[in-house]
Amino acid sequence: MRKMYVDAEEVSKDWGVSKPKAYKMIKELSERMLKGNPNLIVIAGKVNRKFYEENCYGQSKEV
Repeated sequence: MRKMYVDAEEVSKDWGVSKPKAYKMIKELSERMLKGNPNLIVIAGKVNRKFYEENCYGQSKEV
């Protein structure tokens, strides 16, 4: 079963970037997500998997 959230390690592997860069990407995605719905709860250093996949790949990956 896949986790509900993507962390910096996974972003780092997906994009071939350093962990500090991955954290910056997660922060940007979290801010973008909050602009769409300010009532959401955001976890520092993680981003919702569905939102991540839709914004990075254009759609959710299949399991």
